[in-house]
Amino acid sequence: MLAWISRGARSPAAQHLKVVSGPIAGREPSALLGFLAGEFAADIAVLWPAPHTPFLVADAARRHLACLALTLRSGGVRHALEGPFKRAVRALAPASPAGLVRALGRLGETAWSPEDYQLPLGRLADPAASKALHHADAISTRKVRVLATLPAGIVAAGEGRFLLTEDQSALLAECYDGVARRDGVRAASDFARRWAQAASPAALFERVSGDVAPQSSAPPHPGMARLVPLDTRKALADAGRRYHNCLAGRVLDGWNHYYEWLGSPGAIVSISRDHLFGWRLNEALGVQNAILPAETRSQIETELWEMDVHLGRSAWQLRDLVDCAARDAFALPPCTEAVNEAFGA
Repeated sequence: MLAWISRGARSPAAQHLKVVSGPIAGREPSALLGFLAGEFAADIAVLWPAPHTPFLVADAARRHLACLALTLRSGGVRHALEGPFKRAVRALAPASPAGLVRALGRLGETAWSPEDYQLPLGRLADPAASKALHHADAISTRKVRVLATLPAGIVAAGEGRFLLTEDQSALLAECYDGVARRDGVRAASDFARRWAQAASPAALFERVSGDVAPQSSAPPHPGMARLVPLDTRKALADAGRRYHNCLAGRVLDGWNHYYEWLGSPGAIVSISRDHLFGWRLNEALGVQNAILPAETRSQIETELWEMDVHLGRSAWQLRDLVDCAARDAFALPPCTEAVNEAFGA
C-alpha cells in the first residue's frame, strides 16, 4: 500500500514522492534513495535501512552533510541528521573552512560525487573563491569546478561571476598564466581586473584575445611615398573593413608587418621576418584578396626593393629544396614562382 511520507518533510525534493510503507527485507537502496544519494546510496541504505525515511525526509543540507561525512570517512555519520546543524558540521567535518554550513544548503537536492565534495572545501578555504560562493544563490558542481580551475588572480578579479564551462575556464587560466609569464604577475592581475569588467563571456574573451596578442612593435621601414605602414591595431582593423579581408584579426608582433599601397588599385602588402633575408614579401593582394594588375605589381616590387625587402624564396623554402638537392632527379623551380605566389598568381 502506498503512503505519502512527505507530510512534515523539510526537503522540497521529498515533498511529492511516494515510498512503500512497512518493513522491506534487506538493505537495498530504493529508487528514490538512489536518485537523491547517488554514489552514496548503498552506504546510506546500510545506515538508514528501507524505507530510508530519516534520510529521505531530511533537508538537503543534512543529506549533503551525510554524504560529505562518508567522503571524509568521518565516524558517526548518523549525527548528520541529528541535533543542531552547526554542531553536526563541526563534528563530522572538523577541519572544514568557514562558510561550509551556509554552502551545504545551496548544493542542490541530489548528492554530488565524492570527488566533487572535495572541491567546495578547497574553494571555501580560498578568500576570493569563498566570496564568490558566499554570494551565490545556488552552488553547482560546474561552478566549483570552474573556481577550482581558475587561478586565484582571476577569481580575485571577479571572473568567478561568469557562468563559464570547465573548458572555458581552463583556457582562461592558460591565458592568464601566459600573460603572467610574459609581463609579470602584477600586470596579469591588472589584465584580469579589466577582463572582469566585461559584460558577458563573449566580451570577456574578446578582451582576453587582445591582451594575449603580442604587443605592437614599430614597422621595420617607415615606408615609401605610395607604400605606407599600417602601424596600429586600429589602422589594421580599418584597412580590413575597407579591403574586406582578415586584417582586423592580425597583430603587429615584430614578425609580420603590413603596408597599404596607395596607388590605383589599392593593395595590402604584408612582409615577414626571415632569418636569412631579413624581411621578405609575404603577400600583396587587392580588395577582397584580388590579384593585382601587372603594372601595379611592378610598381610595388620596385618600392619593396628600395625598402630592401626580399622578393623570392624564403629561408624555409630554401631548406626544403636543399633537402632534395642530392637526388639525381632534382630540378630547381624558378625563383619567380615564389614571387608569383606572394601576388596570388
